[in-house]
Amino acid sequence: MLGFVSDDFGMQGGSEDQLDSCTEEYNLTLEQFAKDHVKGPDAQPVFAWLLAQPNPGPESGLEPTWNFHKYLVSRTGELVRHWASNVYPGDDPDNPDDSFDTNEIVLAIQAELAK
Repeated sequence: MLGFVSDDFGMQGGSEDQLDSCTEEYNLTLEQFAKDHVKGPDAQPVFAWLLAQPNPGPESGLEPTWNFHKYLVSRTGELVRHWASNVYPGDDPDNPDDSFDTNEIVLAIQAELAK
């Protein structure tokens, strides 16, 4: 899992201090790339590639509309699925009915890892 920080959504990327604070508060352990563009003509190459792929769903558009859009790429380099920012990638602490074991993102990752 990789993190791409961007100010493409109303300057929501934050300062380095804010990013460090968020990383600490939420115990993020994933690698994060330097702040850059994720949409439009100046998008990082990985996002230009992602946006050029056929849309596997479940979301209707591939371009991120806010930070924390999630993409699942197979070991063979195929875009498998993608989820909007509001889809929690695990056991959502704000949703007592959510479970890590039944989360759609977790299940999709497990299915890819099993291949």
